[in-house]
Amino acid sequence: MIYNVQKKPWYAVSLALPLTLAVASSYFMAAAFGQGLGQDQAIPITIGDRRVAIEAIMKPSFMPISESSKPTLVIRAHDENNNATIPGIDYRIVVELKNETLLDQRFSASDGIVAANLVPDKEISGWEINNKPNPSERIEVSQKSPIQLRSKILSDGGLYHLVVTLEKTSRGISLQSDPTFDVYISVGKTYTFEAETHEGKKELLVKTYYDEIMNLDYSNKTISFETPFNWERRYVSQVPVLHIEVQFPKSFQELRANSYHGTMNGKDLEFQSVVIDDYSSEQNRIVHIILSNNMLTRFAETMNDRDVAAFTLQPLENKPKFPLDVTSLPAEKFVFELAWGPDIIETGTPITFIMNMQDAKAGGLVRGASFDFVLTQNGTELYREHMSSNIGTYTTQYTFSKAGTVTLAASNIKGQGESSKIDLIVLQGSGNNTQGQQQQAQKSGCLIATAAFGSELTPQVQYLRYFRDHYIMSTASGSAFMNTFNSIYYSFSPQVADYEREQPWLQVSVKAALYPLFGILMIAEGAYSIVEGEIGSILAGAVASSLIGALYLWPVGFLASRRVDNKLLIIIVGTGVAFLAATLIAYPAMLPLSTTAFVMTAAGASAIATSKAAKYFSHQLAHASSVAVKANWNSR
Repeated sequence: MIYNVQKKPWYAVSLALPLTLAVASSYFMAAAFGQGLGQDQAIPITIGDRRVAIEAIMKPSFMPISESSKPTLVIRAHDENNNATIPGIDYRIVVELKNETLLDQRFSASDGIVAANLVPDKEISGWEINNKPNPSERIEVSQKSPIQLRSKILSDGGLYHLVVTLEKTSRGISLQSDPTFDVYISVGKTYTFEAETHEGKKELLVKTYYDEIMNLDYSNKTISFETPFNWERRYVSQVPVLHIEVQFPKSFQELRANSYHGTMNGKDLEFQSVVIDDYSSEQNRIVHIILSNNMLTRFAETMNDRDVAAFTLQPLENKPKFPLDVTSLPAEKFVFELAWGPDIIETGTPITFIMNMQDAKAGGLVRGASFDFVLTQNGTELYREHMSSNIGTYTTQYTFSKAGTVTLAASNIKGQGESSKIDLIVLQGSGNNTQGQQQQAQKSGCLIATAAFGSELTPQVQYLRYFRDHYIMSTASGSAFMNTFNSIYYSFSPQVADYEREQPWLQVSVKAALYPLFGILMIAEGAYSIVEGEIGSILAGAVASSLIGALYLWPVGFLASRRVDNKLLIIIVGTGVAFLAATLIAYPAMLPLSTTAFVMTAAGASAIATSKAAKYFSHQLAHASSVAVKANWNSR
């Protein structure tokens, strides 16, 4: 057995499935020390002039173990400064799984490596080393002379906790105490569940790449399950990703949908966390639940004393969450991002598909890519179009004539034989267009933000869309404002967006100008969460309008501040608030006018107030400077 001691990128080691790398790479790019599939490295500590860390590898990393495989466990101490293994180490190694101690043994490793050939035995009590039960003496071991270890290690999947202690008797390092390192290694496992449904018994599978699955259930079109999870901040900081797969037959009508809604401990998962995979299996749809460290950290702020991660997954029968990410196969080089509108696909209704191609490893748009856009139903090809774009975004339109499952594929991406595909659900519509003819690709009336960021599917544009749909459009006042806003904005934005695409300098300028807006909207989100509903929407609108006015409109406010005194400013704001309140209560038909007036009033008043404040403070500063100069002159 040869152990490779080359330096490894630990943020990537934990992700055995290339799909996970593609989806999660945008969330963490720096090295991390934490739980990994089949291997892990503990957080290093400083001992003398060394940064000492413990690395452990357990193979295979997924259950069940095939008869041909040779299970192994390798543990070594090394210096992070140069990745050199530290020889002459005396270890105490404890291995635990599900609160059971599977090994508690002292070792002496002349080369610093504890190498063990594993014999998994689910029935054994304790452990045997080289056929000797529970030896009390220290065991000599090295890379060239591995031990045979019979124990319950690798007899089951789950999160193995290794407690590795370096003892003061070690000859290869000077220790004042016995430092202890915690190492966590995930061994994946598939759990099956037979659900009673209206369609008879259906087999559901949950594949975990983290820890065991508990309380797996299915009812009311909802799959639910739990996995143990420690929500302490220090622990969460070491978990690079939490990845679980849910599989069910593609023929399972109750779960057929174009998108899924997931929750964890009662809180909604972000749309990027739920990824559909229709390519890896011909029979099953696979839905990946992928939580990056950033997501887990945000959840940890509100989990308190919870010691599990309880998930639910159900079909999203209304609007799907865009974009849908589909990793290409066989080499996982690309991530095909897809959205469409209208959100509900029905026969007789023209559907506009919007797509882009991302680099699965480096991230970012792949410009100049080409592929074949292919729609098939029941083995029959409905439509094929060769698509190419210098800017990396693609659009086309199609009208379906027959309800059912349709496979959408992006084939032969960049001529490299890579393909992505996903199954779409087409519902029976009530429209009169049933001829199924393909509509010509149309230029999208793209927003200015979309032109700036290069695609409607970028996270920035998706966030603007999310804010609009979930906060502005969720209330009567917000919807009324959007109706007025759209009638004005879309009268000029397509022309501006088309010009912007042709001017790289303008794209960069608009992009830079939009970034502060995201911060403003996040603050407005916080205001909405304080008081939800109509009042929350108005509060969020007031906060957003005021900050937008202060940040973007202050030059106009500077000019107007000369003619508007403080008293008039208060009257204007009060009139706008009163007008909105009156229409909201008594005259809903006038909401489009009152909400627009309120937003303009809040933004304008904020711009003027900001200019007045700036003038006041500049005068005060000038006065203070003048007084200081005079005092300095008089002192002479």
